[in-house]
Amino acid sequence: MTVTSTISPSLKIGLRFLGMWPNESHPIIYIYMSGILITEYFQYLYISTHFKLNELSNLVDSLMAILVYTLTFLKLASLWIHRPIIHKILAAMDNDWHECINVKQHLCVMTFKANLSHFCSNSILSICVFSSMLYILGDYIIRIVHLVEDRNITLRKLPIKIQLPFEAEHSPTFELLLIILLLLLLANSFTLGIVNALISSLVLHLSGQIDIICHEFKTVSEQISIYGSSKSTLKRLIKKHNRIILFSDNIEKLFSFIALMQVFWDTLIICCLGIIIIISFYNEAGLFMLAKVSLAYTTIMLEIFLFCFAGEYISIKSKLITEAAYDMSWYDMSSKQGKSIMLIIMKSQMRLTITAGRFMNLSLETFTNIMKTSLSFMSVFHAIY
Repeated sequence: MTVTSTISPSLKIGLRFLGMWPNESHPIIYIYMSGILITEYFQYLYISTHFKLNELSNLVDSLMAILVYTLTFLKLASLWIHRPIIHKILAAMDNDWHECINVKQHLCVMTFKANLSHFCSNSILSICVFSSMLYILGDYIIRIVHLVEDRNITLRKLPIKIQLPFEAEHSPTFELLLIILLLLLLANSFTLGIVNALISSLVLHLSGQIDIICHEFKTVSEQISIYGSSKSTLKRLIKKHNRIILFSDNIEKLFSFIALMQVFWDTLIICCLGIIIIISFYNEAGLFMLAKVSLAYTTIMLEIFLFCFAGEYISIKSKLITEAAYDMSWYDMSSKQGKSIMLIIMKSQMRLTITAGRFMNLSLETFTNIMKTSLSFMSVFHAIY
């Protein structure tokens, strides 16, 4: 089957589910966001009720779940506010594909990027859903271990720690709540996967366009050396470069706030997971708890790494435009056309990147600093505990 879009079918379904796809609106997103807010309210109520230092492991585990739900809601709200930008980005992607169909070299580049994007999207969505389900199962496995030693423990436990104003352990109330919360958890992990898959797809599409313009710079340079300079060709290159910059700016507008929340919240979540890991060394069911938390820890690290790598990747790819423009036969052009090339070089020296709320650039250095901060916190807590 011929690939005609950088957006994978699974990601397209996810965007339709969230009501972000152009000319489509699904009321289910309002129900979903309302469900998250209601669940968060009962989660915070649980925290206030069970705020005891002798239940530190339970407290931190509950706090981590609240942070994940809050992050999901903030991401959804940000995407909902920036729907017009998403529509512009998707329209620009369709336009880029229509242009590259007639050029075999360009089509090969975009097809490769699209196949890579589809693989990354499906992998990210699978990892998010799979790790979320395993984390939930981990709680029940730990309770089964305790059940062997203590017959008073029951397996009638909801997958999320919430404080309800009514008795929820009797049928059919328990079964109904269990199904609703499991669906909400599945939707939550799917939503996080959609956001991560979206940024990877957009970055890969942008990198494909950068590869294409670099190839066009080389082709135009060869044509100039044989046939002389072409004013219309240079205009096309300038328009192409401006569209790449605009596409990058739209990615920045769309993910700037999300990246800021991602950096801040993931740092807190990693610290919470670190506390649970340290406590698990001293618990009876520590081995099962360690396996459960280690999976979540790895998933969170991969999530923040994806954002930081995307920023680093865009920054590195943007340098290629400067090099490709400088390698052109600008010395064989007229002075006016040479100045146009100089302007392209100057504009391309302003690196394309993704920032976290315009406070810092997302890069591998940022990822390293986050890991250093969280590991330092774990080291201090281990020394105190």
